[in-house]
Formats: sequence, C-alpha cells, structure tokens
Amino acid sequence: MVMRWRLIRSPALSGAWNMAIDEAMLLAHAAGLTPPTFRLYSWSPPAVSLGLLQPADVVNEPVCRQLGIDLVRRPSGGGAVLHQHEVTYAVVADGRLCPDGSSVLATYRWLARGLMEGLKLLGIDATLPESLWETKTPSRSLSFCFVRLTGADLEVGGKKLGGSAQARRRFFLLQHGCIPLRLENEILARLFGSLHLDTFTSVELVAGRRVSPDEFAEALVRGFERALKVQFHEGELTEAELQAARLLMEGKYGTREWLLARKVAPNLREELNALF
Repeated sequence: MVMRWRLIRSPALSGAWNMAIDEAMLLAHAAGLTPPTFRLYSWSPPAVSLGLLQPADVVNEPVCRQLGIDLVRRPSGGGAVLHQHEVTYAVVADGRLCPDGSSVLATYRWLARGLMEGLKLLGIDATLPESLWETKTPSRSLSFCFVRLTGADLEVGGKKLGGSAQARRRFFLLQHGCIPLRLENEILARLFGSLHLDTFTSVELVAGRRVSPDEFAEALVRGFERALKVQFHEGELTEAELQAARLLMEGKYGTREWLLARKVAPNLREELNALF
C-alpha cells in the first residue's frame, strides 16, 4: 500500500527556527492534524546543534561567534553537529507505520532505507552498522556526532556518512538528520578540538564529485518514495504549526535559558496545549 506523505521544502532559516518548526510539526501530527511529513531544509547562518542532554561547553562558543556560526539545542539526543554544507531532513510520523515495530531502533532503520536508496541514486552504497548501538569511539572528542558510529547511522567503507536523532511524543516520532555534502575540517577542529578525520566522510569525498543541494534533495525524495512506498504531495506548514513554531521560538529554542540549561518559558506548555 502506498502512503501519502506531505513534502515541505523550507527556505534557509536560523537554527532556532528550524528546531521550532520541527517540534511544531511533531505536535501537530501527534494531535492528528497533519499527515506524515518529510521536510527538507538548510541553515542560515550555519549552526552547531547540540544534542538534548549535552552541556553547552562541548563546543567552543567564542569560535562560533568569530565564524558567524549559530548555536542551538535540539529536542533530540546525540552529539553536536555542524550544519553547514548540507541539506537537513526531518520526518514526523507515527512509529506504528514501521513494518518492523515502533521501537526507536526499528524506526531508525526503517527510515534509513529511504536514505540509503536516495544515496544509491547518487552512486553511493551506504550501509547500516551491524552492531545495534555504539560500535566505534575512536576519538577523545566524543562531543562531535560524527566521531561515533551507532546502529542508527550510515557508513561507507567503515566511515560515518550520516547521523540521525529522534524525539518522541507517545508513538509519534520526530527524526531529523544530516549527511554532509562536504566538510571543512579546519573549522571542525576549531569548534571541537582535535578529531580523527579518518572516522567520518562526506558525499563529495565518497562520490568523487560535487553534489549540489538541489540534486541531493531530489535524490532523498525519490529514495523515500521507492524504499518506503511513499507518495509525496508538496505542502506548506499549517497555521497551527506556524503559531506553535513562533511560541517555541520565543519560549524555548530562541532563548539562552534553553541553550544553556534546557529551561523553557513557564507558560509555554499551556500555550501549546491551547493550539493542540
């Protein structure tokens, strides 16, 4: 059976706005107001996103300011990621759609089929690690997401190519992830310290050519259509999602309180409940 999903192509936005929109989509879908959604977006300015539970000092914030790089905390776990030369994806869906069960790992691997099929269209044969969770911890700088390879990640030749992270609301999931088109290792070293560069790679290095953001985005769309039996229809955020994103921006993701201590505005939950 072919599933109908909404496809949203967002303009480049700040890290705080991107995270606010992702969570707003999750809340709207969990409330039964929207279909499963696949969103593609980029970041302006470039940003480092911290995992939900990471301390803010895992990244060099003064260097971020010097380089014009934003800093935001995600609603999902995992390590810090530099979002620079990439197209980020976000999926909101009911985990019970997954044919292998609604667990975190099962849904990671279900959605990975779409990612791998999309990469195959670019001539890249990516795989999932055989081990379920952590398989490599080769670097002292474990705050950086791409030095760790888990069962939810994509690898090529033993090197990490893509990482994903989830947030949950009952059975409903938000998964967002990134596959870098190219890397600037000097910037990564300034942000995170000494890194083992042989543990991760990029689309450009694996494909042996430049892949544009548009080409990459189209490959992901086609990959999800083929692998997950999805029929996309182009859509936009609903008014409720936009209102929720504004509330989340003002009371959560756009604040230093959330970035440094995971604190949100005291009335945020009540305001969101009024929408959903």
